[in-house]
Amino acid sequence: MKDLRGQARVSAFLRKSLAEGAQDVLKLEAMARREALLGERQRIADAKAFKRAKYSLRIRSVRAGFGPNGSWRWELPCDRDGASTASAITREPVPAERRVPVDWVEGVDRLNDYRPPTDVPRHCWRQFVSDCHSFLNSSQNWAARAAELGWDARALFGCHRNYPLMHLGSAGLLWAVNGGKLVELHRDWAVIELPVNRSQRIFSRRDVAAGKVILPWDRA
Repeated sequence: MKDLRGQARVSAFLRKSLAEGAQDVLKLEAMARREALLGERQRIADAKAFKRAKYSLRIRSVRAGFGPNGSWRWELPCDRDGASTASAITREPVPAERRVPVDWVEGVDRLNDYRPPTDVPRHCWRQFVSDCHSFLNSSQNWAARAAELGWDARALFGCHRNYPLMHLGSAGLLWAVNGGKLVELHRDWAVIELPVNRSQRIFSRRDVAAGKVILPWDRA
């Protein structure tokens, strides 16, 4: 019962804090500590109650700026008129059968603090991490659909340990998005709209053996 009350407090805190728009993660952490919802040295991305609330409220991680001056922000999804959907989310929780695997959510959250692999420029790594967050938090529920269709973590996020860009033939779907937009997802293939000219390419699902690729959050 105590855990449920604590989870409800965290959800209410995030709905209220994000109701007017996106908030910087560091600012959210400071606010949460003042409300005794987060430990003095605890990170919001590592706190289980905040992870659960982030998923259930469909909060998105958005990168603001680049380089050392950049930061991550959390924001609630918006309706078609651009208004926050905090009240609608409260009334319409995500059905249990549409759940995204928790290890995907936790793994992608860990990427925020990781250095890029050897052959991946920092701007490309930032784009990959942003694409992963967008995939997990999309209004189309791509991640939940992928789980239902049988896509596993390696087929979505997998890569060579040190040289992902040299081994794209065995890399997962999110490495192919590269700033584009996922427009179709099927059991064995997906369609990606490229960002430059909005042309489309087909990505075929790759069933790669566990020993040949790793998950990017398992590199450390």
